[in-house]
Amino acid sequence: MLQKILLAIGDSPDSEKIFAAGLTLAQKLGAEMLLLHVLAPLVPHGLGVIASPLVGGVLPMTNDLAIEQYLVAWQESERNEIQRLQAYADRAKEHHVKAEILQSYGNSGPLICEAAKNWSAEVILMGRNQKSMLSEIWLGSTSNYVLHHAPCSTLVIQLPALST
Repeated sequence: MLQKILLAIGDSPDSEKIFAAGLTLAQKLGAEMLLLHVLAPLVPHGLGVIASPLVGGVLPMTNDLAIEQYLVAWQESERNEIQRLQAYADRAKEHHVKAEILQSYGNSGPLICEAAKNWSAEVILMGRNQKSMLSEIWLGSTSNYVLHHAPCSTLVIQLPALST
């Protein structure tokens, strides 16, 4: 029986659907959950930039003010995502489901797989957005990576197509 479910929760509005599906599954199985969010430095996160000074960036920022603004926005995003994960964990506990939270930084696919291995997850539950072929080639697919590299079973929930 599945006892450890890792929920890979992004920062899209559809993350509520992933959480709800994971909560239902955990309740029915009497399982515990690990709620994981990965902050990727090269993803905007509403910061208005497409590169990170922390990793040299695709378009490195050279202005000290721009770097300072980026770091302030990054820290705010980091806090907001931890608060969102904690709110999900609190809701899970209200439904008598044990939930831990984890926020990692970097490339989502490998970090989801690593967290699943380290936590001994028996299943990963995550969403998948329909991307155009060009977007998939350029940006890659986290769900595709996880499906091919996960140390356990993966349940992928199809989400609405992303608007481009």
